[in-house]
Amino acid sequence: MAVKHFFCFFFLLLLSLTSAHAERRVALVIGNSGYANVAELKNPYNDAKGMSDKLTDLGFDVVTGLDLSLRDMRQTVREFIKKLDNADLALFFYAGHGIQVNGENYLVPVDAELSTHLDLDFEALPANLVLNAMEQSTKVNLVFLDACRNNPFTENLARSMGTRSSAVGRGLAKIGSGVGSLVSFATQPGNVALDGDGENSPFTTALIKHLGTPGQDITRDLVMVRRDVLEATKGQQVPWDNSSLTGEVILKQLEMVQPVEPEKPAINPQIELTYWDSIKSGQNAAYFETYLSRYPEGQFADIARIRLDEIKAKAESDKAKQAKPDATAEITYWQTIQNSTRPEMFESYLGRYPNGIYADLAQLKIQSIKSQAEADARRKAQAEAEAQAIASAAANASPERTTAKPADEITVAALTPDQAPSTTSTSPVSLLSPEELATALQTELNRVGCSVGRVDGDWGNRSRQALRTYGREAGIDLASLDPDPSILDQLKKSTGRVCPLTCGRNQELKNGRCVATRKPEPSGNSTKPSTQTKTTDSCPKNPSSYGNKIIGKSHGLGRQTLTHPCGRKLSCVGNHSSWVLTCNWL
Repeated sequence: MAVKHFFCFFFLLLLSLTSAHAERRVALVIGNSGYANVAELKNPYNDAKGMSDKLTDLGFDVVTGLDLSLRDMRQTVREFIKKLDNADLALFFYAGHGIQVNGENYLVPVDAELSTHLDLDFEALPANLVLNAMEQSTKVNLVFLDACRNNPFTENLARSMGTRSSAVGRGLAKIGSGVGSLVSFATQPGNVALDGDGENSPFTTALIKHLGTPGQDITRDLVMVRRDVLEATKGQQVPWDNSSLTGEVILKQLEMVQPVEPEKPAINPQIELTYWDSIKSGQNAAYFETYLSRYPEGQFADIARIRLDEIKAKAESDKAKQAKPDATAEITYWQTIQNSTRPEMFESYLGRYPNGIYADLAQLKIQSIKSQAEADARRKAQAEAEAQAIASAAANASPERTTAKPADEITVAALTPDQAPSTTSTSPVSLLSPEELATALQTELNRVGCSVGRVDGDWGNRSRQALRTYGREAGIDLASLDPDPSILDQLKKSTGRVCPLTCGRNQELKNGRCVATRKPEPSGNSTKPSTQTKTTDSCPKNPSSYGNKIIGKSHGLGRQTLTHPCGRKLSCVGNHSSWVLTCNWL
């Protein structure tokens, strides 16, 4: 009966192995090392050759491309996509330069220049071009990207994008995988991987070693890969993966030992099975050594050797960890302070880890922070000296003034925003939210006579027109008509009306107000208009005395329009250094 059960088990196992071997697998492997316009990479060419051989041994139909131009990359990808029809499992491996811009990943061919961000769509291959084709055609997809290296192309792109340079990220961006897909990076998204000292990169070395471990799921393979990379890079590189697989993916099934013919069995299968069940969960190497000595060709000999290797590897790793100090605490300490702007934080790190992993970087951080602080202090001192010089010049230019205008007001009024001296202090105005800033600007514009209508925080066309009028009348060259804290500061310093008062029909400007125009009184019963109307012949030659008399002394006042009693209109404007208005006939 036991022999009968054994053969049933073997028959079912044989069927599963036959099914596994019938599975159709296709793979695309690309390695770019010989870049024409940047320094050559030493690993990707070897990485791609090693992975191609490994996948061929695992039963994949492999399409391989080495040192490809953009045209060759597209042709190679097209050849791979044609093979995806009716495939059960698809795999994509890429080694070389990769770059992320605005969250999108691009694979860089060897002939790329990427002088500006406009070259990106014409000289690089979007990673999603391959991933989308795989997910549309195949139920199970595996993607391995060893492209997170320190990339010289990012400097060119960031420099060409100017203020939008933050869109160019370090390493590769996170990729969302569809159902049945797994994406594995050499390091976590946004980080940079290391090339290592060997023929292959640390990530690819671990992949070639552990990928396709007999009887082991792919997720367990990647755990072993992550462990090897951490050890090889001393904790500086952590492989990362994103999985939406719905079941186990075993790239290589266990090879079972050919059973002994029942008529002359060498061993009792039931006894061996019972023995194996009693030790299979053990953590002592002696259990599996004893099993192999008793059953060197047993049913579970391969599994016993794998478990024996795992236990010994763990023991060696634990011994190595005990022999050298654990760097986990130092790495955690550094990650806590790495973005600090206080030099004492990095001095504290050096005091604790004088020969630590990041000691050189900590020294550079301290020098950079101190240099920045000195530069800020020099700029502040220069700005204060310029402000004092302007204030002194203004005081000497108008000694008759009883109240001196602040030096910073004169500076802002005379200069455009991009010319105004910088300061390191933060004004309370700069802390307002966009809606609060717009409301404050509308309130101040209404106060100086530049009407915006209702104050509601909605910065529309009427608000922009009012701000444009204010700049014209106040003699200020505005760089923008959008809300800005520096404009609000200047408005608050303006006294009196700046924008001219515009009177309606049947009104005239008198003493700074709009009043109704007097209609001529009728003489007797005559309906004809009076002949005693005023003419321009009676207007004085210089209207400035009238303007100063009606408006009064208004330092820094903007332009205003008046109507002289003689019936002619005049325009008056003040300046930034005198109390006297200058008026001209219109």
